[in-house]
Amino acid sequence: MSTEGARLRLHKNKNELFLTLEGVFSSFYLVLTQTAIFTAIAIYFGLNEVWLGLAASFPMAFQVFQLFAPAVIEKIPSKKILLGFFNSGRFFWLVLLPFLFVQQRSPKLFIIIFALSQIFAAFAGNIWVSMISDMIPEERRGKYLGLRNFFVSLATLLIFYMFSVINDNVKIPFNFLLIITTAMLGSFVSLLTLIPLKERRSSKTGTVNDLKLVLADKNFMRLSKAYFAWNFVVLMAAPFFPYHQLHNLKLPMTYISYASIAASVLSMIFYTIWGKLSDEFGHKSVLIAGLSIVSITPAIWILMNEKDWILAMTLDAILSGVGWAAVNLAFITLPMETASSNSPMYFAVFSALGGLGGMIGSIVGGSIARFFNSFDFYAGGFHIYGLQIFFIIESVLRYSVIPLFAKISSRKYVSLPTLFTNVLSVLSGRHVVRIQEGNRSEVIIGRRRVNRWW
Repeated sequence: MSTEGARLRLHKNKNELFLTLEGVFSSFYLVLTQTAIFTAIAIYFGLNEVWLGLAASFPMAFQVFQLFAPAVIEKIPSKKILLGFFNSGRFFWLVLLPFLFVQQRSPKLFIIIFALSQIFAAFAGNIWVSMISDMIPEERRGKYLGLRNFFVSLATLLIFYMFSVINDNVKIPFNFLLIITTAMLGSFVSLLTLIPLKERRSSKTGTVNDLKLVLADKNFMRLSKAYFAWNFVVLMAAPFFPYHQLHNLKLPMTYISYASIAASVLSMIFYTIWGKLSDEFGHKSVLIAGLSIVSITPAIWILMNEKDWILAMTLDAILSGVGWAAVNLAFITLPMETASSNSPMYFAVFSALGGLGGMIGSIVGGSIARFFNSFDFYAGGFHIYGLQIFFIIESVLRYSVIPLFAKISSRKYVSLPTLFTNVLSVLSGRHVVRIQEGNRSEVIIGRRRVNRWW
């Protein structure tokens, strides 16, 4: 079969293909800014726990700028041009290159450059979601985003391993120079992938007046408030997992990359599984399942010490790979389902509230982490760092937020046992168990219980 034929088997059209390629090449930048690589560079520029918590808040904090994105979309209707412009904010990182060789490196400079890049990224995020809403039919979004995330995960694990090898084997600061330069080249190629996209004008551009309609949508606001609470809790501790590995345990970056690769491989598998189940049984079902899995992972870090870190990293990689695949997918698809229209303002409000929660959580978490990291002790020969106590608290807080998502009304919803039964069916090579007369599994449409689907 020809290459074109193989492509069509995976992607229904060129838009899907090039949106996937955009994600693959954007992975270079995402690995730079969202993994232990970022933590290593931040430490090199002199950031302590508080500064690191502040920097970690930026990707979420600046989501508030998404509230202004619909107005920008109105003025310039070509979304791919807008996405290309705002993705160009990644190149602010080039400013840091000469300062890698300065003896007295300024944490403030690093903070400023990262902040500017994240302001641009906030606008880009809203525009990207709006493009997906325009270009991908609702009934295919789960499956397509699962497919796209499969390739993005594959790229991420390869890039992270490559960056980790560079970090551990190339002399400082030339390792960071090579990593940042490579990430910028990948970002440039991602801009080129936007050129072939064929846009379809949406019926609504999402005026600022839509904000009143969004705020009056009780169910969508219920989802957005839950997203606020979740990001608040997650970002309290998120920056300090790699910080604990690098600063306290002094683990080589390459070892950390092995765990990331394992998690990414599992994510690649489960993105496709969750995507199919999401379309079949509902995006809310997949979200609740994912949240339940990733909420246990921080507690596993009580084992992350000099003696048991291999076991801890193994368990964390397995649960994170499976769980975050569901969460990341559902946080794209569920807002699209819950929104009453495809107005970009819906996604702007959702992201802005989530970003506000993440910002507050990161700022609060920095001080908390600094307090806990000031001590460590032994319990019967078992070494416990203060940050590990913080991680256990984080796990409890994550579980406390899940009931907020359970209150959201959705078109399809099944209980967790039903969903996990179908996960096992897919893993065993069987078809998804469809809900019909002969299989009266529980289904909830909105908040109403019915005996069968269709």
